[in-house]
Amino acid sequence: MSTVDETKQVWAHHIEAWDANDLDAIMSDYTEDSILVLNNTVKKGIQEVRSVFDNLFKLFSNGENIISPEVIEGEIIYITWNFTPTNDHNYFGTDSFVVQNRIITYQTIGSLLYEKYPVV
Repeated sequence: MSTVDETKQVWAHHIEAWDANDLDAIMSDYTEDSILVLNNTVKKGIQEVRSVFDNLFKLFSNGENIISPEVIEGEIIYITWNFTPTNDHNYFGTDSFVVQNRIITYQTIGSLLYEKYPVV
């Protein structure tokens, strides 16, 4: 179980790593037991989650991404975002995270973006 402060610390680190496109830093938020679900595709463990983030960094480097302020409640983080790829329209997306013992144990990502631009 994580406290709100621990969850906020994990989120601050995660979003800092995301903004810096730092794959190694972002992966330090996950363990071999972490599970990521992206548009109904389940990825488990460091290697599978790392592959997704490697592709996400490539995709999101070619456009504009706006992340709305996060909602943090206990060990839950919820965000919405809007990404506009270069020469394309805006896509809405949402992520949910469960943080336990300072680790992201579960993450869900949903967006129509990944139907046109697959990352898994």
